[in-house]
Amino acid sequence: MNYNKQIKYLWGIPSYRLRLLFFITLGVTAILASLLMKGTYWQDLLSNFAVTFAAVGLIDFMWDILGGEPMEATMINSFGEVNHRIDTLNQSMSVVADLVNNHIGIERIWSTRRDWEKDSTDGLTTWKKRVCHAKQVDIISNTFYSPWAKDDGFWEDLFDSVNRGTKFRLLIYDPDSEILQIRSENEDDSKIGATSEMKMEIYSTLKKIAKKINSLDNNVKHNFEVRLNSKYYQLAQIIRADKQILVALYLSHRTGSTSPTFQVLGPDSSFFETYKQQFETLWATGKAFSTEDIQKFL
Repeated sequence: MNYNKQIKYLWGIPSYRLRLLFFITLGVTAILASLLMKGTYWQDLLSNFAVTFAAVGLIDFMWDILGGEPMEATMINSFGEVNHRIDTLNQSMSVVADLVNNHIGIERIWSTRRDWEKDSTDGLTTWKKRVCHAKQVDIISNTFYSPWAKDDGFWEDLFDSVNRGTKFRLLIYDPDSEILQIRSENEDDSKIGATSEMKMEIYSTLKKIAKKINSLDNNVKHNFEVRLNSKYYQLAQIIRADKQILVALYLSHRTGSTSPTFQVLGPDSSFFETYKQQFETLWATGKAFSTEDIQKFL
């Protein structure tokens, strides 16, 4: 047995240290009292008490170093587990304090975008409704095809909402850009013939836009804007619907479905402002999906 390790382990337990100090304190107190007392009887009595306390503490300490009773070892391990759980709870409370005191704004967290999609409260179905009922919608996405533009019902609702006055801005990769090729290779993107699947999805999204944009009233067409990104790598999918933002963080060598995802409440929280500004930064560098581009896709 490693006695030094056992001693350090025992001394690291607060309740154990307190017990040893109790015996030591009683022993020292009894010795000091015996020196101050007058009379052989009281001196002998207190000396015997001091020896007893010291002996009990020493024997208990030596017994624990040698291994102690199995039941006692179990109790010590149990206390260790309790301390570990308390430490974990304290760390969790620190995280909650950071979220609240620093006004970060995170409402919900999901381990993957796939898990978010299945959520019955704030998942994909709910967010499609939020997008279609919002006054301001800003989106950064790789392709915005699956599960968004691919859903014909959502697509109809989206253009109806734009006709009612919703301002909609969408930034996706330029299908012919080098940056899309880099992202496709990063995802180990499968190919349809000689073309990557991501590129085909972008073409499908743009074709749907080209077919549908003429259905918008002329007075609101300016509310529906699409730009193509060919300059900067997109680190996250960002979907803003008025005062809420959904962020899915893209991982290297992983598809978007595995992205850690969280929901942010604004507009006064720090994360809402951070991702709102990130959208504006990338939007400013995008190339407009022009009338000529629309006619080409038609």
